[in-house]
Amino acid sequence: MRIETLLSKFAIKGINYDPQSGGGKALLSAEEQLAVVGLCWHESPVGWLLLFVEGLRDVHALKQLQIATRGETLRLMDDWRGVYPEKALTALCATAIAEATQQSGQVCPECDGAGKVLSKCNHQRKCQCCKNGRIEWTQETRFAYFAQVLPVTYSRFKRYNVILNLVVLWLIDNRTVAVFAMEEQVKREQNKVVGCY
Repeated sequence: MRIETLLSKFAIKGINYDPQSGGGKALLSAEEQLAVVGLCWHESPVGWLLLFVEGLRDVHALKQLQIATRGETLRLMDDWRGVYPEKALTALCATAIAEATQQSGQVCPECDGAGKVLSKCNHQRKCQCCKNGRIEWTQETRFAYFAQVLPVTYSRFKRYNVILNLVVLWLIDNRTVAVFAMEEQVKREQNKVVGCY
């Protein structure tokens, strides 16, 4: 069921809801859905981990994604001039993963994602802090997230931000590869199923 949830998040239906088909008849069985993941995993393991974290809130995938992201961050900082604490790597990874898994922005803490707040007179007002319940990623919001792990000055963060942007792009590129591979594999599996009838 969790794999189907992930597939449906990207508009890939494992179940046919067409009224002509007599209800929720599966286009792909649970085994076939797992096979789709297995066949596509090698295309982008990091992308799959990101999808599992984003779509399923998978804790084990998050731990593996943190390790992979830390490795990429270290690779990008290989020629970094100067010193940086271990917490900088943790802050970079946490911020990059948060942005890559919440591309539409963080849930607004003032309205709890509703996009509306109550005034003193109990009238609903549009939340002034966010856009439709989400706080979009900007340099300032990245800094605020980063500073939760490593409280540094904004000028120092701007130096880390160069690496952060590269790590976020790397994660999103891997996610795109995984989604594309999944869509292609599902199409192939569906064609096989249709060809059998």
